[in-house]
Amino acid sequence: MSDREYSFLGLAALAVSIAITVCFPTPLPEAAAAPAGPSTDEHGYMGSSARCDDTQTLMAYGRTSRALVVICVNRDGKLEYRGMRISDEAGITMLAARASDGTIIATNDGVTYAVSPTMLLVSEGDSVLYRDSWIEFRQPRFPVAAATSSASPTASASPSTSANPSTSATSPTVSTTTVTMTPTTSKSGS
Repeated sequence: MSDREYSFLGLAALAVSIAITVCFPTPLPEAAAAPAGPSTDEHGYMGSSARCDDTQTLMAYGRTSRALVVICVNRDGKLEYRGMRISDEAGITMLAARASDGTIIATNDGVTYAVSPTMLLVSEGDSVLYRDSWIEFRQPRFPVAAATSSASPTASASPSTSANPSTSATSPTVSTTTVTMTPTTSKSGS
């Protein structure tokens, strides 16, 4: 073969190689699925301290990048905040109350935890420790309007705990939730 024929064959092989590459491109790597959140049931987050007792009703639950939170209703209608810090699985449980805007407020040693459908706000005095948006937030049984009653306030929250910084200097009105427990038939082994 002459040099010209080799050049032609080389160009033909290059053209076939390009055509194969164009027709059968290297597949792109698949995107990894987002990690699934912790499992939940009718009491809250399974395997965590962010979980209601068997005698309580789960009112709401949510998770942020750093915490799991449940709001439980005791048989006497009082609210309870139960949270777990994800980084070290430290748990906290305290009584809570509903502010007039529907936010659930709980206070422990000067630190206030405010739970609204949009965020978890943790503050101490006038300082916001953190304000996290929910990755997940659910209110399985109690919409805000249906759960609010006109009971006398038993707790108050300082203006710094409000998700709205333009709140007036007076404490918000807090109302409680009344829950009527209805007996359910229990399944054997549950």
